[in-house]
Amino acid sequence: MVLSVFFFGFFAVSMLGLVFWVIKIVEITTIPDPQFKAARTEKLTWILIVVLTGWIGALIWQLAKRNDVLAMAGAVPLPPPGWYPEEGTGAMRWWDATRWTEHRHTGPTNPV
Repeated sequence: MVLSVFFFGFFAVSMLGLVFWVIKIVEITTIPDPQFKAARTEKLTWILIVVLTGWIGALIWQLAKRNDVLAMAGAVPLPPPGWYPEEGTGAMRWWDATRWTEHRHTGPTNPV
């Protein structure tokens, strides 16, 4: 009797974990990729984490990054690192993908 209750409980928890895992895989794959980029993470990374680690990975996704990614719905991801024109100076300034740095490039000067 006790063994059958234990077996049924273990089976029920296993099935709940499996269902939770599948739901999280579907959830991650249906979120648009730009939404992940706006939250500064990668969709493929989270798919691999959840698929390879099972319900534990699904729990990590749920607690660690899900709210951040969902909050970025409709957000535009930041531009990649690179040189961009600085307004009013005619110089190029380095954007490191998080903030503007102090590095500026004025380019070659043309003798007149």
